[in-house]
Amino acid sequence: MFDSAPHWVPSDRGLLLFLCRWPDLAPIPVSLPQDADSRELRILRVALAAWSNAGLGIRFQEVVPDAARLEILFTPSGGGSPRGSGDALADCAIDIGPNGVVFKKGQVQARIVWASIHLNRRQADALGREMALDDDQLLGAALHELGHALGYSGHPVQGASIMQRTTDEVRKIGARVASGAPLIDPNLRALYALPSGVVVGRIPLGPDSARLLARFDASARKVDFDGPFSRVGDTRTRYFYRGDQGTAYALTATHWRPGGAQKAEIAFQANAAAQVLLRLAGPTKTPVP
Repeated sequence: MFDSAPHWVPSDRGLLLFLCRWPDLAPIPVSLPQDADSRELRILRVALAAWSNAGLGIRFQEVVPDAARLEILFTPSGGGSPRGSGDALADCAIDIGPNGVVFKKGQVQARIVWASIHLNRRQADALGREMALDDDQLLGAALHELGHALGYSGHPVQGASIMQRTTDEVRKIGARVASGAPLIDPNLRALYALPSGVVVGRIPLGPDSARLLARFDASARKVDFDGPFSRVGDTRTRYFYRGDQGTAYALTATHWRPGGAQKAEIAFQANAAAQVLLRLAGPTKTPVP
């Protein structure tokens, strides 16, 4: 499971590293692509059913797009499509109180609240030719990206898993699921066997990074932005708030590693909106933890 990079949140002890997933019990409201044909809808519903029966304790409820917390879309043809067969992102909401991060039974109070999957209908073959995905490829891609949307951010390097990076293995598992075999994935089972927010480590921060994060948090909370949220990928993570118009005010940490095994001081990059927020806030007066 620790091939998957953790989420993080600033605390008075540096960065707390934690795992995040969807809550138990409540169904996940999911919307399917409005432009999907009957074949594509059938395949996507097989993927949802496979994860519902994978022993994680989660299930899905198909809803209209406006009510969805997990959206599945097909990317439009042309530029801007994700590499490979698709991509996914998942936003983890973190509870913050007057004294900072909220804990319960030693766990960060956090859970995934929204996710988005973008699937390609076509993919380049070994010769660079754009080819339509066959049924097994599309099912494998949907299963793989749903795994990311459920909270597993990485790609395991060992063992059979739908979360592997290799498209051949993903296609083979898609074919097995299409034939009626159950989806068994030890990585997602391990994640969902633990409570969301379980702390898995800590990274100390240098004075400059600690000041930046304290200033960013204080500025966002002062104007009552929604958040914070965490989003994790293979090599980078995003810590952000949302403004009234949905604008993301974000700090990104690059070269993020599975398990939080950082080899150097973490550098944070503020997006344009966050840069404006920090300039308006002025120099921080917050003591360094």
